[in-house]
Amino acid sequence: MDATGLSRTTVSDYFCSRRGRRFRRWVKVSVVILCGSLLPLALEVALKPTHDCVQARGLLTQAQEVARPQRLYADAGYDAEWIHKQCREQWGVESVIQPVQRRADGKRGGRWRAKMSSQYLKKADFGRRWAVESFFSALKRTMGSALSARSQEQMVAEAAIKVLAYAIRR
Repeated sequence: MDATGLSRTTVSDYFCSRRGRRFRRWVKVSVVILCGSLLPLALEVALKPTHDCVQARGLLTQAQEVARPQRLYADAGYDAEWIHKQCREQWGVESVIQPVQRRADGKRGGRWRAKMSSQYLKKADFGRRWAVESFFSALKRTMGSALSARSQEQMVAEAAIKVLAYAIRR
C-alpha cells in the first residue's frame, strides 16, 4: 500500500522553482498492489496532498472485498495502530508497516506498533514493499505523470483511468 502524485501540468516542479514560480498542486493516487502480479486491489484518488492515513480506511475496505493476502506491506506514512488493528483483527492479514519514532523515550505505543522492530520487518520480508514502488515507476513511465484534464471531476477520473489502463496493459 502506497501513494504517489500525478501533476496537473506537464511543466516540471524543478522548472517552476528555477523560474521562481510556486509549485502547482498535484493529484494523489493511493493503491494497494498485489505483490506477485503487481495488479491493483484498491484505488483512492485525492485532489490535494494529504496524509497517507486519510485514504487508508477506504483502501483497506476495498482490498478486503477483493482478496486476502498473507501480508500487507506499507511505508511509514501508514504507521497507525488502527491500521494494524483493521488488518490483523478484521481482515486476518499480517500488517508489516515501518514504524515512526513519535515518543522521546524511543518506545512505540500500541499492541501491534510495538512489534514492528527492525528484526521483525526483516523477518517479515519488508523488502517486498518494492512492488508498489515498481508499479508507480512503470505507471508514470508508460502512462505519463501529468494529467490533461482541468476540472476536478475529470482529474479524478483521468487518474483512476490511468491506473486501470496500466493494469490492463500489463
